[in-house]
Amino acid sequence: MNRSDLLSRIQENFQIEGWVDLQVNGHAGVSFCDEHLTMDGVAEATEKLVESGTFLFLPTVVTTPPETMLHCLSVLGEACEHPDLRKHLAGIHLEGPYLSTEPGAKGAHPPQYMHPPDLDEFQRFQEAAQGKIRVLTLAPELEGAAAFIEKVSTEGVVCSAGHTLGSFGDFRMAVDSGLTLGTHIGNGVPGEVTRHESPIMSQLAIPEIIPSLITDGFHLPESFIRAIYSSKGSQGCFVISDQTHLAGMPAGEYLLGVTPVVLEEDGFLHMRDEPYLAGSSRTMSECMDHLNSLGFLDDNTLVDLGYRNPLTILGRGPRN
Repeated sequence: MNRSDLLSRIQENFQIEGWVDLQVNGHAGVSFCDEHLTMDGVAEATEKLVESGTFLFLPTVVTTPPETMLHCLSVLGEACEHPDLRKHLAGIHLEGPYLSTEPGAKGAHPPQYMHPPDLDEFQRFQEAAQGKIRVLTLAPELEGAAAFIEKVSTEGVVCSAGHTLGSFGDFRMAVDSGLTLGTHIGNGVPGEVTRHESPIMSQLAIPEIIPSLITDGFHLPESFIRAIYSSKGSQGCFVISDQTHLAGMPAGEYLLGVTPVVLEEDGFLHMRDEPYLAGSSRTMSECMDHLNSLGFLDDNTLVDLGYRNPLTILGRGPRN
């Protein structure tokens, strides 16, 4: 079943506008982390995202030089208020710079711009974004993370653990401070981890953490997706695309922020100089289509994972 068949059926039977994606780094050549980002670029990417089946999303700014992050947050904050765009932009997801610099955990984020949480800096980010940062991904083991999470959570920012090598105690302390999500569980983590103690097991062990999954066919095998669903259930996880601006682009070598990456013919996107994934080249519709193809979830559950649960996280509640 192709993307349009699945989405058409879901829209007809559940009366939804389209999928809700809480992690979109860009689309069709427009990066939300580019120092040259413009309102016209955001509008172009949004139009094409809606055409692809993503009705509501969080444009995501990842770790780049601080001046680039401030610029992108400013443009996206303005876009969130634009009369033609605000019905599709639910706010901004900030992924970094408060992430682990350890190999495997850092992913494609450049470590030279990463550091422990800095409340003054985050407030500058939020001011640039006109208060539109809704989700923040950070590593809970970093110095000062618990107090930082407690502060920004009380200001309406949803905190998520990601690109982390935190212990169970780090995760438990973060949750007690207000953290509620896990960013792309199973990714942003080394290929080999301690079997009994790892960021993956910690998220499974703590019921308050709702993890996201990249179901693009590259980031996670079917067995892992099934295991997370079996542990968390239909209300305890959700799908994201984590798509970069290379979604919809031809194969070749590109820059992801300041990181050289390669997009293969089959859609596999990876760092050029290190053996790690570099985000996704698949849209939310393609991710939902792959998840559907695994054959173990009914349509109502697909709506939970790709629509209702993300809306609930945004504080909008399920509509169906």
